[in-house]
Amino acid sequence: MFQKILVAVDHEPGSKQVFNQALSLAKADGGNLILLHVVSVEEENSPFMSPYLVYHKNRCIHVDPRIMRQANEEFDREWANFKQQGMELLRTFTKKAIAAGVSTEFTQITGQPSSTICEFAQSCHADVITIGRRGRSGFQEMLLGSVSNYVVHHAPCSVLLVQTPILEESTLPNSAETTIYA
Repeated sequence: MFQKILVAVDHEPGSKQVFNQALSLAKADGGNLILLHVVSVEEENSPFMSPYLVYHKNRCIHVDPRIMRQANEEFDREWANFKQQGMELLRTFTKKAIAAGVSTEFTQITGQPSSTICEFAQSCHADVITIGRRGRSGFQEMLLGSVSNYVVHHAPCSVLLVQTPILEESTLPNSAETTIYA
């Protein structure tokens, strides 16, 4: 039934549940897994710019170019490490799938998660996308958006939503303020 199963994973603990569901589906249908990690600043625990910057609307301002250069270099190091962690996650899941007798490939793409998942599913002719749903609702979903909601409404194929642990309201970022760091 489902021969090409696209599995969208990230650094969240719920990705293990998503992977396990996709693996079970692949074993039952004799399908193949295509693991995808979309590297994005939207992902939890992704690197962020230095606290030495002043954020105002869509601009970062700082008077000392040396501090800006150091901040950019540190961000680049953290971003490279974040991408490497994503590759390690994909390799770990791939080894588990292959050990279970399921043909698996993986890729990591930088982009906006929701649209990138849908575009990738289209390009690889996926039969189904397996993705986690974290349980954001109401105000959190309005502010942060929902990757799974977007994918359900824009995917070129079927979508299997896997309910993962629900986020606490306290994890909501305080995005209504202009942030100034000294």
